Amino acid sequence: MLSHTIAHRYAKGLLEAVNAVAPGQESIVQEQLSALVDTVQGHDGLHLLVINPSIPVQQKQAILGKIAETLGVNDVIKRFINVVADKKRLDHLALMAETYQKLVEEQQGIVRAEVATSTPLNPGQVAQLESSLRQATGAEVRISRRTDPELLGGVVTRIGDVVYDGSLRGHLERIRERLEK
Repeated sequence: MLSHTIAHRYAKGLLEAVNAVAPGQESIVQEQLSALVDTVQGHDGLHLLVINPSIPVQQKQAILGKIAETLGVNDVIKRFINVVADKKRLDHLALMAETYQKLVEEQQGIVRAEVATSTPLNPGQVAQLESSLRQATGAEVRISRRTDPELLGGVVTRIGDVVYDGSLRGHLERIRERLEK
């Protein structure tokens, strides 16, 4: 839980800095920060070097600065990385990037929905589901999909902490509960 608190604090600070220095660039900063994190996470040796407390902060900053330069990231991100390194919080960088993305989406009125179905949805079904969720939430919806053969049929949707169970399995369980009473 502490990791999430730390990540939220830094991500919020980054978003405030971007809003002040480069308004309208929030999504671009998010993409660039994700690219930087993916580069670091994608190379085991680099990831271990960045989180190793025995490596001097200046060396970490230099390495991450070179990567940032190669990727062509925004100056706000370069300064952010230096602050995170100075505070010895680079081990939270991936979570910070994830949290920053959520904060940007929240600011833009975008809601994430996790959808589970028994079989993959076709593009028409995805569009229809997005439309229904957009009407239900009053916000732009981004769907992440997964298949779960145990559902038998139907859809289970999670938006934040709320779960909408429209699965056949869920209906059968509710019928069983009613019959048992």
